[in-house]
Amino acid sequence: MNGGNTEVRYSNEAMRKLQEKRNAAGRTILLLLFGAFLLIIPPVGIVVLLIGCNRVSKLRNEMKGLYKDAFVREPLNNNFDNVFYDPSGGFSEENVKNFQLCMMGNRFHSEDYIHASYAGVEFEIAEVKVLEVRERENSCDSDTYFEGRMMVFYFPNKLVNFVSAFSKKFEHRAISRNDAKEYRVELENIRFNNIFDVYSSVQLDAFYLITPHMMERLMVLAGKYESIAMNVVGNRVILAFNEPGKNVFDQNIDVGQLNIEQEMAKVQSEIDDIKTLISVLLSQRPVV
Repeated sequence: MNGGNTEVRYSNEAMRKLQEKRNAAGRTILLLLFGAFLLIIPPVGIVVLLIGCNRVSKLRNEMKGLYKDAFVREPLNNNFDNVFYDPSGGFSEENVKNFQLCMMGNRFHSEDYIHASYAGVEFEIAEVKVLEVRERENSCDSDTYFEGRMMVFYFPNKLVNFVSAFSKKFEHRAISRNDAKEYRVELENIRFNNIFDVYSSVQLDAFYLITPHMMERLMVLAGKYESIAMNVVGNRVILAFNEPGKNVFDQNIDVGQLNIEQEMAKVQSEIDDIKTLISVLLSQRPVV
């Protein structure tokens, strides 16, 4: 695990490169406006517009790559061991189906794949989006079943047979409330029970896993994200943080000046959540 202050080390270079791309994008936008004006001379105007649009698309992709290198890859390397980060990779649709957290629609996308370890625990993370799209004769509409991050933690020893926890706001569950009601478990924390539905095939496993410390951490996360879910089977702890319209590993490259401290804090907050979760789960008593 590397040391040092990533902000000091990378912020100036990241800002310089990204600002260069922003300036180039600004010049290209002026070219597009000029092309629009030249539409009074159709062949010339169309050529200028096509060149400008291609250039803007290329610059956006370059800025996105620079952002991920400076503000995602390096902080990951400074906080975790054995880091593999693939911005274009993700979980497969079959993986997510087997996680048994959310309903599966007819549209699927996953990106920003991370495989790393912390305190001896391997984990995987990726952004996931699951939609149900309904096409009609002249239009279409869709429901977003899930949009956010999914994480899988692998623990060296068996933890539990089966425990699931869904915040009550997590609507599009893989298993409906009615189908799972016979496995419902009430824990000793009334506030936690008001926020989460907990299910287990062996109630004792739920009490071993979801300790008061774990309840506090899950309640903090439930306040941070729109909705969350957890599924624990054997040595795998799988979590889903539903946060439609947001990707912590992306920056809106079209809006304003890049705020180095804000971007670093955003990514570091997610990293700290992962580290805390692993620390809490490592403190659980294994069930055999």
